Amino acid sequence: MDCSTLETLVVNHEPIELIDVRSKSEFAAMHIPGARSIPFGELEEPGLFHKRRLTTERVYVIAANGYARASVATELLRSAGCVNAVPVDGGMKDWLARGFPVRGKRFSFSAQSYLIGGAALSALATCVAATLHNITVAALFLVIAGLMLLKAKFSREHEGSKMPGSNLRMLSRVTTRVATAVS
Repeated sequence: MDCSTLETLVVNHEPIELIDVRSKSEFAAMHIPGARSIPFGELEEPGLFHKRRLTTERVYVIAANGYARASVATELLRSAGCVNAVPVDGGMKDWLARGFPVRGKRFSFSAQSYLIGGAALSALATCVAATLHNITVAALFLVIAGLMLLKAKFSREHEGSKMPGSNLRMLSRVTTRVATAVS
């Protein structure tokens, strides 16, 4: 089975079962819509198919980089009684290369990344202000950049805690006051 044919089945919501034999983390990051995860290592677990119902629908097996692992996984499924299992040529790599739809976590930047990026922009603004001989504005941008870096450092130290420390709140107030004083 090639990816183009599978994509048609997925988009048209055909009654198929799609098993992704990549790791749980790879599956969580990105997977084909409607697929379920059974990592390759779990296929040989005794009783796996007593816990999961075997389907009478055609089963398509997808792996990370193509045919070899999907083919082995298909044979394991067939030996467990899932005689209608078929490997997908090209695997997830081919699916992505063709631009077919995927689901999964979206990448997002952390608060520290935004703070560090803001500090870098403030430092750049400092350089521009200094070049234009506006020392007051340059000093202000330099202070803002420093405060943002400190804020990023404190928020990283308190990451995971439910209530950030008083130093982080104080730093937020100082940053706000400095920005207000300039305006």
